[in-house]
Amino acid sequence: MNKLAAHHDLIKKINRSLILGKIKAEQPISRAQIAKHLSLSKSTVSAIVDELLTKKLVIELGEQSPIKGGGRPALMLGFNPDSAYGIGLDIDRVRILVIITNLVGTIVFKKEVKLTNQVEKIIELVKLCIKEANIQEDKIIGIGIGVPGRTNTETVFQAKALKWTNLNLQKLFEPHFPFPTFINNDVNCAGLGEMWLDPNGITNLFFIEIGQSIGAAIISDGNLIYGHTHQAGEISYQISRSDIEHNHFNLLGRPGVFESKVSGMALSKSGYPPHDLFEKYSQGDKEASRIIDDFIAELAVFITNSINLLNPEKVVIGGGVSESMNIVIDEIREMVMNLTPIKTNISLAKLKGDAGALGAIAFMFKQIEDN
Repeated sequence: MNKLAAHHDLIKKINRSLILGKIKAEQPISRAQIAKHLSLSKSTVSAIVDELLTKKLVIELGEQSPIKGGGRPALMLGFNPDSAYGIGLDIDRVRILVIITNLVGTIVFKKEVKLTNQVEKIIELVKLCIKEANIQEDKIIGIGIGVPGRTNTETVFQAKALKWTNLNLQKLFEPHFPFPTFINNDVNCAGLGEMWLDPNGITNLFFIEIGQSIGAAIISDGNLIYGHTHQAGEISYQISRSDIEHNHFNLLGRPGVFESKVSGMALSKSGYPPHDLFEKYSQGDKEASRIIDDFIAELAVFITNSINLLNPEKVVIGGGVSESMNIVIDEIREMVMNLTPIKTNISLAKLKGDAGALGAIAFMFKQIEDN
């Protein structure tokens, strides 16, 4: 794409976003009213509205006569969250979660099954869920899939847990559904889910997922930051001067240095599952206190450095381990507050296990809207 075409494409995306936002905020509204409020030409508005109607992101509400004087009735537009639906899949190391929502993230169907890496079985699972949800296919606008590995929107480059390498998942799904499929990393999806359904409408978020391993998603102005090779957020490889002094280095095929200190795997070295370890910590157990105090310090220092680097509106800690962290989150906040003058809201994830599938839907909706 040449520079002129890229410029026109950017302008169109901006206008599309403005028009959709105006319809959501001021429905019912006509094409002429949108053009006047946004200072856009009627032809530009009409072309973009036609696209949004085709994508089922907006609906026609019928004609309305002018309030004052004569004139022709105008066809009014609106945003009906139940006019279309999205499907989200969160594929992790033990299970597949399928969620179907309307356009604003209200869950209308949810199903969880044991993990399979056989694509044909995953496709059959999606078809079964559509049938069980009793939703017509023509009301579904797309599928989003979160995968535990490195991906772009079409291909899974590597997902060790699934034994997938350079698998074009989008191409495999394409013949089976009349709507598009988009792929992303599972942690990225979880971060998008937390942003999408945050009641304060945040757009700059640093999401940390602490499960058996650890990963992160970086969201700036509502957009994911991927990095040069789609490896942004690989925080398991975070390293400190102390690690260097003790010859602790990151080696290919082995857990990252930071992961060996801050993760479910690291905590489980105590001989107790993370939940039990936090419970023992709450009871004042000395060994549990030593382990959790180290965990808190390592995580707080990392969050501090991330805030200094990224300046997010909010830091959200999710993943399985986070569900046991209510007892320590205040201590983490206080430690971070004392380590950096940059103030940031730090909280535990609200969506828990649903975050990945919901974020996959949010990612898909954005791809549909932008493209």
